Amino acid sequence: MADIIDLDQFKTKKCLCQVAKMKGIEYEIYLTVVKYVDKHTENLLPEYAFKTTDSDLYKIFNGNRELFLKSYYDLLRYWDIPLIDAENPANMEFERFPKIGDLCAFIDRKVQTDKYTC
Repeated sequence: MADIIDLDQFKTKKCLCQVAKMKGIEYEIYLTVVKYVDKHTENLLPEYAFKTTDSDLYKIFNGNRELFLKSYYDLLRYWDIPLIDAENPANMEFERFPKIGDLCAFIDRKVQTDKYTC
């Protein structure tokens, strides 16, 4: 059986790898988090609101746990991180990941540098 390819994710990975190559994996992790947060929060924040590692995810998602989970699962797929039941943040999303930096740190811990290939 053939694998299904998510062309949007493939294109995103290729583009972000090129941008982040010189700055390292931490930068690519940050870029992917911001990309997938933006994807699911269109029009919730003013255009001038910049996202940093200290940005409050509850405010960004306007408390919408469903939108957060869409971003979270997209990030798990992007980084090929298997979801372990104990790590599922259901109903504790914003307590488990209060800031963008917390989500970045989680992904950083899960990604093995020897597995990382651009």
